[in-house]
Amino acid sequence: MSTTQNRNRSGRWPKGFSGNPGGRPQGLVKATRELVGEDGMALAKFWWDIARDETRRDSDRLEASKLLADRGWGKAAVFQPQEGDPLDLALAEEAAEEFRAKILRLAGGADSGT
Repeated sequence: MSTTQNRNRSGRWPKGFSGNPGGRPQGLVKATRELVGEDGMALAKFWWDIARDETRRDSDRLEASKLLADRGWGKAAVFQPQEGDPLDLALAEEAAEEFRAKILRLAGGADSGT
């Protein structure tokens, strides 16, 4: 059965099926770790050398520093732009005014004896 036959009409994989059932070949992972080492120190040193090398292009130095920062402190959060008022402050202000009006009515009612 071909991979296209496993997909449903929308082109998506049905639940329980994967487009990559074997995942990444484990031989590549093993070979890379044997070459670089388990902790990746060789890659970090390589990126650090590039980042400090003033004879390299700024774009290469910047990319090396991004790789180091991402591995050392995690990738920075990416937020999607929001349209309108994402906190709906207008609604909060309206609710605050309603609350204020109720408090004033209650306070006024206590003064008048009702």
